[in-house]
Amino acid sequence: QGARAALSVDFPIVRYADILMMKAESLLRTGKENEAAVIVTQVRQRAFRSNPSKATVTGAELKMGSVYKYGYYNTNATISELQGGADIQFGRFLDELGWEFAAEARRRQDIIRFGVFHTKIWFNHRPSSMQKALFPIPEGELIKNTNLKQNPGY
Repeated sequence: QGARAALSVDFPIVRYADILMMKAESLLRTGKENEAAVIVTQVRQRAFRSNPSKATVTGAELKMGSVYKYGYYNTNATISELQGGADIQFGRFLDELGWEFAAEARRRQDIIRFGVFHTKIWFNHRPSSMQKALFPIPEGELIKNTNLKQNPGY
């Protein structure tokens, strides 16, 4: 019974790398790209222990567009409707987030924040409407707090 009683207890997991990347993004967005690059390099050093020189990234690189080939990925691994990512502001930093936090269930929030969710084709998803950038507020919460207004589109 102990396991059954704890199934509904969710807790967030935050890695130190996540905290560092949050700080790096803040620095990057406030024009301190070189300070951001020092932090991103620090995070990358874990992955490049055998070749530390590959861990180094510059502030100018972080300000570049994404190197990811945004487009529609077909089931046979070909890309149709290639859009590229060079026009994404701080796209290279978005790439860094994707590489560091791959398969950690956070990419959706990153691509919403960087404006990719509703402007680019990614994997086999068409751009989503702005409505899907926010989740609906649960009905029970709206009932408890009449000052809350439901998010648009729900």
